[in-house]
Amino acid sequence: MIDEKDEFTRYREKAKAQSSKAVLQGFLDLMKHEMHLRSEDVQPSHSFWYHRPTRDFPPKSIRYPSDYDGSDRLNIVCTQTELKAGEQKKLVESWCEVLPSLDKVEYVWFSSRANQELFDAVCDMKSLKGLYIKWSGIKSIDNIVRAKGLKYLHIGSSPSLAPLEPLGDLPSLEWLELENIKACSDLSFVRQLTGLKGLSIAGDGNSIKYLKAKTLEPMTALQDLYWLSLGTFMVEEDGLLPLAKLGKLKYLSISNKYKFEEVAALAGARPDIECDLFEPVSGVYDFFACKKCGEKKMVLPTGKGKLWMCQSCDAVKIQKHRDQFNKIASQYLKWSSKR
Repeated sequence: MIDEKDEFTRYREKAKAQSSKAVLQGFLDLMKHEMHLRSEDVQPSHSFWYHRPTRDFPPKSIRYPSDYDGSDRLNIVCTQTELKAGEQKKLVESWCEVLPSLDKVEYVWFSSRANQELFDAVCDMKSLKGLYIKWSGIKSIDNIVRAKGLKYLHIGSSPSLAPLEPLGDLPSLEWLELENIKACSDLSFVRQLTGLKGLSIAGDGNSIKYLKAKTLEPMTALQDLYWLSLGTFMVEEDGLLPLAKLGKLKYLSISNKYKFEEVAALAGARPDIECDLFEPVSGVYDFFACKKCGEKKMVLPTGKGKLWMCQSCDAVKIQKHRDQFNKIASQYLKWSSKR
């Protein structure tokens, strides 16, 4: 039987087969010392902060300091309550007073809106390794330099937070997730974060507002990075190709808002990277039917502005797109072979 697959498809299938085992093993090795926090279902695509409530990650939320049970994990919901303004203020003040003294706590979640005072107080915790902030009103992270042992950090929607350079003073930082922070439009701050193994930068996912950066070039300094997520995030120059220089990158998540030529180029340059969009066409979606034939065989071609197509009615168009994508990717295989 003649193999009719194009060069890129054959190369990518081979690269995926060779690397998938190594990807999972590398992930397991990285997280081995933290496995007690994670479920048995460990996947390379999972964020460090992936919710595993059956493993108390995060634990059940509490409102008052008196509810703390002495464990190494703490999930605080002390704002956005029904309390009167005065009582609410006292509650926050009580947490600000007690947090620096909780020496056993290594991981903290703020599951309600965190203010500046709470953030400054948590930075004084001596054993802090991980901090998850769902969303906040903080405007400065200057005090984060006091949290020298911080390894895992998630800061949810905090539009006014700036600057981000203090992150470079965290010698142990390995995992960073930033969401809906306008200052992320300038990625120069990541040049200092050479110890990162996981990075997520996103715009406002709730209202689907994309964050735009000039270029991904500053990320080329992150040579230990193996996991990268760029949700609701776009670049204006240089496309995706700077990511090809990240030699240890194994898992990539991007939005389908890039020109298919840019995605194809990176797919060809780095066929070893696991990314859903490195295929010319998505899998079949059966939750809606083709308006022409009524069959539920809809697929979405990779690339900005591409419209849904029916496998039956649009077979010729789908194949044309597939051929164009694979042709571009094959051209960049030469770059890949020289790495």
